[in-house]
Amino acid sequence: MSNVDSITVPTTSLVEAAHEVCSVAREQRNETEGLRKLAPPIVEKLIASKIFRLGLPKSLGGWEDDPVKVLKTYEALSGAEASVAWISWNNHLATTFGRFLDEESMHEIYGNSSHVYANSTRPEGYAKKVTDGYMVSGRWTLVSGCELADWFALRCIVTTDDSKPKPGPGVELKILFIPKEAITIIDTWSVGGLRGTGSHDIEIEGTFVPERYAVDFNSHVSIDTPYSRLPIGCMNAAGCAAMALGLAKSATDELIKMGHERVTPGKNPDLRDRPGVQVVVAQSLSSLAASSSQLYGSVSNLWEESLKGNEFSDKLLADVWAAAHVAATTARSVVSEIYAVAGTSALYTKFPFERIHRDIHAVLQHGIIQPHWMNQAGMAYLGLTPTAAMFRI
Repeated sequence: MSNVDSITVPTTSLVEAAHEVCSVAREQRNETEGLRKLAPPIVEKLIASKIFRLGLPKSLGGWEDDPVKVLKTYEALSGAEASVAWISWNNHLATTFGRFLDEESMHEIYGNSSHVYANSTRPEGYAKKVTDGYMVSGRWTLVSGCELADWFALRCIVTTDDSKPKPGPGVELKILFIPKEAITIIDTWSVGGLRGTGSHDIEIEGTFVPERYAVDFNSHVSIDTPYSRLPIGCMNAAGCAAMALGLAKSATDELIKMGHERVTPGKNPDLRDRPGVQVVVAQSLSSLAASSSQLYGSVSNLWEESLKGNEFSDKLLADVWAAAHVAATTARSVVSEIYAVAGTSALYTKFPFERIHRDIHAVLQHGIIQPHWMNQAGMAYLGLTPTAAMFRI
């Protein structure tokens, strides 16, 4: 077991730590893009800042404080380089799943402060029950940060034989924690948006996983704190939305900067003199401010209830789900409008618009931010019982 006594939360504030990472992320943008994974100096900075450990208890270098500051960290990182924010957000989910482990297992998996984590909630693998554990095999798609990770939290369908049932009612699902030595990476990540996340497929063939490394969402939470009580689903959606906001705010800032810089003598109107640009800037600033206020306000309300040890009402959860979807889709619309009015500059990779445009569309492909969550939120507001399994988890 690793010595965890030396693992501490960063002495600098989370905002300061994020800004330091942002500086390195901007310097390494081209390297990250070319490698299709985060450049090594970025990974080193993220590890040193403990941003990869925010979802853990304080004893393991975690945050355990206002979750809005975590969301604003994603927003800041995304404004500098979306792939950096994505991997940080992905690590938070992989460490959050650790709350269902017993304390000894948690220390074994998270005890090394230099470790990086990856996960897949897609139940694409199979865990066959055997004595004292499971034999795991399968192939998972879109495993972000797999080349960087030391541990993987992978969702599997549990079986008692060699059959391969499909996910559905009555099928047992488990999340199993598996070290990198058991993982084979299959190079599949040839994409545009979020290219630096290295979201390749991975494969496992007949690896034994002990029973205590297998959990589900009904497993006992061994460390009960306000942060560990926060629901995983809607908080994950809020993180996705925060990244989208960061991208949209970065695009807006760049358009305003370009408007100040592109002032030329002559008869043609400068960029800042064009009515279409003026409207887009005003609408972008206003809509992003409103979406940010709604998102962070709903999460703050959730946090207050968690601090009090109260149960979360469906309406309170619906507020976060709905705010996350609205913020993310608003941010995408803002980026699309800015891309349109930026003219031919938006086509060139030397300007950030081109990359922001493809990154934000990739961010909004994630299942946690899809329109059906608005249906679930609407059910709660109408006095119905939301039916999605992840709505309350």
